[in-house]
Amino acid sequence: MCGICGFTVDNKIGIRDWNEVLGKMKNILAHRGPDTQGQVYEDTNKRIVGLGHRRLSIIDLSEKANQPLGNEDDSVIVILNGEIYNYQQLTKELVAGGHIFRSQSDTEVIVHLYEDLEDGCLNKLDGMFAFVLWDKKRGRLLLARDPIGIKPLFYVFKEGNFYFASEIKALLLLDEVSRQIDLKALDYYLTYGYIPGSRTIFRDISKLPPASYLTFENRQTNITPYWSIQYLPKNDLPEDALTEALFNTCAKAVKRHLVSDVPLGAFLSGGVDSSIIVALMSMVGEKPFDTFSLGYASGGKDELDYAASVADHFATTHHEFKVDPEMTQILPELLWHLDEPFFDNSIIPTYYISKLAREKVKVVLSGDGGDEIFGGYGWTRRHQYSVAYGMLPGFIRKPLAKLCSGVGPEDDYRTNLTTKARRFLGDLNADVESGFLRRTSVSYSFEQRLFTQALKDELREFDAGDYQRKLFSDAQVLDAREKMLYVDTIAFLPDDCLFKVDRMSMAHGLEVRVPFLDKDLVEFSARIPFEYKIRGLNTKYILKKTFAPYLPKNILRQRKQGFTIPISAWLRAELGDLATRILLSNSLEKRGLFERKRLKWMLEEHRIGRQELGHRIWSLVVFEVWARLYLDEKIKSAPQVSLQEMIE
Repeated sequence: MCGICGFTVDNKIGIRDWNEVLGKMKNILAHRGPDTQGQVYEDTNKRIVGLGHRRLSIIDLSEKANQPLGNEDDSVIVILNGEIYNYQQLTKELVAGGHIFRSQSDTEVIVHLYEDLEDGCLNKLDGMFAFVLWDKKRGRLLLARDPIGIKPLFYVFKEGNFYFASEIKALLLLDEVSRQIDLKALDYYLTYGYIPGSRTIFRDISKLPPASYLTFENRQTNITPYWSIQYLPKNDLPEDALTEALFNTCAKAVKRHLVSDVPLGAFLSGGVDSSIIVALMSMVGEKPFDTFSLGYASGGKDELDYAASVADHFATTHHEFKVDPEMTQILPELLWHLDEPFFDNSIIPTYYISKLAREKVKVVLSGDGGDEIFGGYGWTRRHQYSVAYGMLPGFIRKPLAKLCSGVGPEDDYRTNLTTKARRFLGDLNADVESGFLRRTSVSYSFEQRLFTQALKDELREFDAGDYQRKLFSDAQVLDAREKMLYVDTIAFLPDDCLFKVDRMSMAHGLEVRVPFLDKDLVEFSARIPFEYKIRGLNTKYILKKTFAPYLPKNILRQRKQGFTIPISAWLRAELGDLATRILLSNSLEKRGLFERKRLKWMLEEHRIGRQELGHRIWSLVVFEVWARLYLDEKIKSAPQVSLQEMIE
């Protein structure tokens, strides 16, 4: 794992030392690649080109593998963030074709593949990656991102000049890049908790979508998709043959992800997905290895006991860590690493477990992706109630539908049993898309009550929910329920789950690999009929059946927990006063974005337990802390200040 950055600009732009600029961009990404650094810098009569790299050495630890790396005559140069898992086979093929390699690294295969196939080289790569390739002869940049979006890549195209980096903070060092907020991106954040698609919180900065490549040539950019998930035709294997094929596909994926010249470990939450990864590592890899688990010191349930049973079963060297409410004080530093407001409070445990793991290993495998491709989330499972409800006679469903007709925006988060029952009935009567949107986003009507008139005027009736609606309409699947899996995989997975894991792990120079997102496994799982993924109320049915013989029995019976911290409980206790001081501060009020009266209402309703608004409150706390760092102070290094100190 590494950090990459660079630019190609007109050599008449500004009077500055662009070589020095490149050095600063590299340095601010040092946490992503603490081992070595390198760069290529060319100043011609027309253009200045700079490619910068910070390296975390994983494969071929020698200096020969330092980047940037070129082909035989250095006419093609590449910088890579990520890993190419099939590099050994590709190297054999390329050497047989006459190519000469300088190193034994996975990175070098990219330049030689490009020599043979140009942009078609992407179809040969198996891995997680974001890379930038400079074709000197054509004066052309090629940027590419892996099929699922495991690795990030951001860019700015402005006035014929082009800039790119693994993280936004490197682009904000440039005078040409504005910090002006994209208000539609802000609406996306408040709706979903993350910013989906190609937008970022900054108007000038975009992110390259997964499974896409961008070319910059003759002062023009062009973005082209090179891969998409195909859900049809469905696999027609009988169940026993399907479990055998699934086991073999998963085992091969894990084996590919074990290629490394440094020790590996695994995140072990105690859930099904991470337990499967640990089981397969024990079967196809070297033993013993380290596993890392996280729990909570107060206010929430965790899976430490389950994780310990898996670790004991497979005889791993196990490590545990517990998070308490005081650890939220690190939020300013976390937001510096994130660059954007980001709601998912599991950033905190992810940060700490990454820190714990980095003390022992450089690489860990994770169970991320299993929920999206096999149907593990509650919002997917709950739709099964609607399936059963739809089988009831109309004379029963009709009066029940009337009972939920009065549910309004003020009832979205009420905790009394009557309102909960009416919401439940509303979900039963909703179609797949409507039910999914209610469970995974904040409603337009709720936000309209939060936004000031000035913000509503700027957005001009823009509805952030349309992003997911379009994904539903675009999904090339026959089963409407499978559209939920598609939307999770296209939006929530890359822009929430993988975004979070990349930033929090790379804050410590730790590489996280995700075998469930191996391209072959993703393609195989997409062809599995939905009935094998969710059967009745049993999520990930076929995955659990496949690995039941290999896991401790208690693992398959537990309820999903994940890494989410008990933020709602903490906001009613230790964090309540802090949240109030932030949301009712003069600083937030002066931004002119949110109605102060509505903020007071949210804080009080949550405090007394009448509404479950912890997630909504936390998202606003995060935004204000982020705004103070990135808009007010314009920080250029990780802040050495606690959340408490920031508000005092």
